[in-house]
Amino acid sequence: MYETFFEMEHTPFSRDVPSEQLYESPYVADSLGRLAYAADHQLFAVVTSDAGCGKSTLIRKFTGMLPKDEYIFLYISDSKLTPRWLYKGLLDQLGIESRFYRGDAKRQLQKEVEIIRGVQKKKVVIILDEAHLLEKETIEDYSLD
Repeated sequence: MYETFFEMEHTPFSRDVPSEQLYESPYVADSLGRLAYAADHQLFAVVTSDAGCGKSTLIRKFTGMLPKDEYIFLYISDSKLTPRWLYKGLLDQLGIESRFYRGDAKRQLQKEVEIIRGVQKKKVVIILDEAHLLEKETIEDYSLD
């Protein structure tokens, strides 16, 4: 009703607003710059804030701003992940059937990331949304080094 009155193309505060049309405050711009630096240098970054402050929206804007021909984004949002299912989920997104055992799947993912970096010349950005809800074992196991 108000969308028509105000001649809006999208309903505000919904997930269907294109990422390039999301509001970019100075704080968001700073966060986006830091995330872009981390992605470009293949560093580990953590986004923290209180619930409802826009962390997931920030990540959506971030993934929308980086060139798709230079980056591959893998996104996981499941607070009940075990290490094995984390690697399986990431490999599934790459279109690769995961090996059964956690250690094998981890090495398989490491190998695929190196192939993407070396052959396709793309940088891999792995986003774990709601990572603060993950089990300690999953967080400790998650290292592609």
